[in-house]
Amino acid sequence: MNKKICLVGGEDVHKRISLSSYLKEAGFDVTIIGTSTHNFPDYIRYVPYNLVRHLSPIADRKTLKWYKTFFAENEFDVIHTFDTKPAFLLPIALKNTKTPITRTVTGLGTIFMSNSLSSFFLRKVYYMLHRSVKHRVFKTIFQNYDDKDLYKSHGLITDTNFGLIFSSGIELKNIHKTAKRNNTPFTFICVARLVYEKGIINLLEAARICKDKGHTFKILLVGPLEENSKRLNQDILDQYKDIVDILGSRNDVFDLLLTSDAFVLPTFREGFARVLLEAAAVGLPMIATNVTGVREFARHEKEALLVEVKNSEALANAMIRLATDKDLANELAENALKHVEKFSLENVSKQYIDIFNQAINHKT
Repeated sequence: MNKKICLVGGEDVHKRISLSSYLKEAGFDVTIIGTSTHNFPDYIRYVPYNLVRHLSPIADRKTLKWYKTFFAENEFDVIHTFDTKPAFLLPIALKNTKTPITRTVTGLGTIFMSNSLSSFFLRKVYYMLHRSVKHRVFKTIFQNYDDKDLYKSHGLITDTNFGLIFSSGIELKNIHKTAKRNNTPFTFICVARLVYEKGIINLLEAARICKDKGHTFKILLVGPLEENSKRLNQDILDQYKDIVDILGSRNDVFDLLLTSDAFVLPTFREGFARVLLEAAAVGLPMIATNVTGVREFARHEKEALLVEVKNSEALANAMIRLATDKDLANELAENALKHVEKFSLENVSKQYIDIFNQAINHKT
């Protein structure tokens, strides 16, 4: 008899489809619940529900009630969460039940990078909620050491119920091409949500510095604008339209990567920078910041050039160096292409399947 697993997430839960194919091969019947509008293959039972990403007591209470009802009517051998809110809402809803719960912390979000009073308050609430369920969770999976250390230091996990799996994996079997990297002008690409914490301002400023120093590069900025503040907004982006091609959300990201010469990610912090795996898998040399979620994959002058966070001048210098040193670019690209194999979905899925089986066997 197949084992029954439920994967719980939010709007990007469709990203677990590839993992689900490996779970199916390993003898799992897969149900996914989330808020994604994507189509799911027939071997996955997909159930949509309502989940509000920000703190909302009324909406969260409705979600808790939905979880209780759904899991009372549907029996599973193990339940796994992949999103910030379900990571504590689901164990709260199922606190008095016995189905094993595992979860992945894919990142800590904006409230851990902000010094505002509201973020300070939200962090306190976050800690309180996680402490209340730490004994209900069989295992918490972290994608970097710093997130694990933060959870341990605040007592959000026990001394034993955690593990490390770097990244959610990348399906290398679907990638058959590498970038030719022969553009004139040299083309940089950054793929990210356009929010201040992704270092978007630093990239824009670095582009201006490169131009002022006499270097003509093509710079592609790909991703949806998700901020409208004094720090980052459409008016600010418009000021750099003469030197940066701001493409917005695109469905052809893979093709854009293939037609670029190098990848740039000046982020302030990541859970694990999956986009670096995608860039590495198509053979692009990379520039990124030396921060959590980047260091777990990219090493300085091995797979990437790592620069100081929030330093536009250092970022510009790295861009100039990479664009003008072909041997360095080739070496970084080759190293990254080899290194990314360790992060294949095939390897990552084996680690997850082992944990799910441990949880099921522990229950029995």
